[in-house]
Amino acid sequence: MPASLPALSMERAGRDALNSMKTLFNLKTLPFWTLLALVITLATATFVEKYHGTEYTYQYIYGSWWFTALWATLVVLTLTGIYKSKSYQNLPLFFFHLSFVVILLGALCTKLGGKQGYVVLKQGEVCTQMQSDDAEPIMFPFEISLDTFYVSYYPGTNAPADYISEIHVYDNTSGKATTAQVSMNNIFSYKNFRFYQSSFEPGGKTSILSVNHDVWGIPITYTGYALFALSMLWLLFSKKNQFRNLLANPLLKKTMIVILCLLPSISMANILTKDSLTVNTTQAAQFGKLCMLYDGRITPVATFAHDFTLKLTGKTKFSYLNSEQFLMGFLFFPEKWQQVALFKIEDPLLQKELNATVQKASFSDFFDEEGNYKLSKYWNEFSHSGAKTVRIKEVEKLNEKIQLINMLHNGTLLQMFPLEKNGQLHWYHPVENFSPDVLSQNITFIRAILTQYHAAVHQNDEAQAVDVLNRIDQFQRQHAGKYLPTDQKRAIEIFYLKHNFTSILFMLNLTMGILALLSLFILSPSKRNGISNILYFILVASFLLHCVSIAVRTYIGGRLPFGNGFETMLLIAWCSMFIALLFGKKIPFILPFGFLISGCALLVAHLGMMNPKITPLVPVLSSPLLSIHVSTIMISYTLLAFVALNSLVSLLLIIFLPSKSPRRLFLETRLEQHKIYSLICLYPALFFLGVGIFIGAVWANVSWGRYWGWDPKEVWALITFLVYSFIFHIRNIKFLSSNFSFHVFGLLSFSTVLMTYFGVNYFLGGMHSYAGGDMGAGLHYTLTGVLAALLIVGIAFARKQISNKL
Repeated sequence: MPASLPALSMERAGRDALNSMKTLFNLKTLPFWTLLALVITLATATFVEKYHGTEYTYQYIYGSWWFTALWATLVVLTLTGIYKSKSYQNLPLFFFHLSFVVILLGALCTKLGGKQGYVVLKQGEVCTQMQSDDAEPIMFPFEISLDTFYVSYYPGTNAPADYISEIHVYDNTSGKATTAQVSMNNIFSYKNFRFYQSSFEPGGKTSILSVNHDVWGIPITYTGYALFALSMLWLLFSKKNQFRNLLANPLLKKTMIVILCLLPSISMANILTKDSLTVNTTQAAQFGKLCMLYDGRITPVATFAHDFTLKLTGKTKFSYLNSEQFLMGFLFFPEKWQQVALFKIEDPLLQKELNATVQKASFSDFFDEEGNYKLSKYWNEFSHSGAKTVRIKEVEKLNEKIQLINMLHNGTLLQMFPLEKNGQLHWYHPVENFSPDVLSQNITFIRAILTQYHAAVHQNDEAQAVDVLNRIDQFQRQHAGKYLPTDQKRAIEIFYLKHNFTSILFMLNLTMGILALLSLFILSPSKRNGISNILYFILVASFLLHCVSIAVRTYIGGRLPFGNGFETMLLIAWCSMFIALLFGKKIPFILPFGFLISGCALLVAHLGMMNPKITPLVPVLSSPLLSIHVSTIMISYTLLAFVALNSLVSLLLIIFLPSKSPRRLFLETRLEQHKIYSLICLYPALFFLGVGIFIGAVWANVSWGRYWGWDPKEVWALITFLVYSFIFHIRNIKFLSSNFSFHVFGLLSFSTVLMTYFGVNYFLGGMHSYAGGDMGAGLHYTLTGVLAALLIVGIAFARKQISNKL
């Protein structure tokens, strides 16, 4: 008998292990294990593409049979689970899941039956077939030819606004002839063949159009998108589903639902400054009001001066000189400014080579006595394809600044003189190589006028200097009057440059956010009410000021400011403040979160890691879908940031609150309350994220004929959506059932948002990246955030274990 005890013990252990496996891998959990495998595969694929290229990744992952089978397995398991659990009786929930089945079915139809390719249309030639991506020609049931191709430009500039092909289609069967226009964001469809403007050859006689032939995939997929939006709205407002139950929770005030439904110049006698380094502020201001072509649009010179000063000094002014005075100093007093120590030198070897005193060098320090450029010894290392050393990176930045000054000195940057030629406005600089058809008096004026201003400045003749500036202004109005921004618009742009709203608001919001968060932990509820009212008033003022800033930027740029990384940071700040204003009176933690998220977003913009210039959109971005796509995505990211901060506060409560029994009940109540707050944010967050992804897909299909291309940005947005979907299946995933694990998940899952925004933009690259592949800048924010979150989770877990033993 005793000899059989080990065998019985082993048998019991085996049964327990088998039961555990059955619990872990049952019909309810298998879809989530499949979903987890899919998330890991997608994340891995983006890094594989980074190091092995797009073609390799498509061949072995995205285009492979097993990847398709993985999606099919997820569909089968999901539908089986719905059937077994009779979830189909809950119609909003059933149609919500069905929408993804329809989307995947459409994708399968595109994969199996869709064809993509291109046609090269030349004037005077008829085309009858497209060249598909798999090198197989596909015949058209019609003939197509190019009538003309041309580029339209933003008024008065050489920045392309659109690329336009006028085409002619002749149907051999019906004998019908059709003329059409194909341009960016304007497709032409005929007999299930969709034509998109792709490229062109110089000369304007050849246009290259992308062609998409997808009879079933696109309509089925679009049906799935619409079904998703409708079913998600149904879920949000259905009385039988969790979202409405959350709003009715006794831990919340009943008025919460009402708020949530709202979600969706003094003249100087002397022209010179006292030390004769530049002109006085009055002269500088008048010079700054003149127009020039800069960065693809017509701007006041003040805009160029602002960016020139920022580029060289890292600030928008130098000492007591404003940016216009700084620019004019380099323009008209170059011999003096070449001796000013402007450039900070970090590397000790460079300090020695440049004779940098107090770690700073002047422009003249970069040249030896014979005029040789000292940094030229690093030319070979500039073009080296391998990893660059810290010294080479510093040399590159210094070289960029020196070359900018050289370009200013030789006059090529100053495109201040407009002349109309063949119906197109051209902007010339003083050292332009003019064509013979330009009038000699115009050439003489352009070449001599700035020299005359230089002489007036050095002769301290204010009247003559003012006269010269007036003559330049008259020349611009005479030759480009209908293209120039109005005096009011110039004044508003200069006002926007002089008042750095971003810097003011990030300092204000971060400070108020920290104070608001501390008040929650330090003050009692009775004392906190007065402070909360003051903070709410400050948030209103901050929000209104930010609205003014965005409105001014919209007026200056002539478009909604959602076109680059800097501007999306502004939108995140706007969304976070707006949400905090809606919920700040009802949910205590929303107010500090609104301050902190907006402050951090504005800080990122302020640090200059993204391009702050107000530039025209490239043609492919000139679509109303862009604004809708970016807005919905940013609202989603803002709500997910609220969830992450809410989870962070919950974990900090676990760490810092006493562990004794009376406080433990209070802690669990607070954690449950915070869980409800997070779930209330997560429902609309997932809705906006899904809608944003699908609107982006429609935009991509309209612009370049492909609604999904597995670009890293698309993939990580999808990963974010899939990861957060886990949290809505708490009943089937025991790990998420406790308050502690829920908040751990709410904090750590935000790493997918960080990766989507920062990791893709600055490391993985792709069509949606805003910067190059600088790994140091790329993963810094993501890794820092994830490591800090992991540290907090570890401490909270240890604290919880200690608490459970008491």
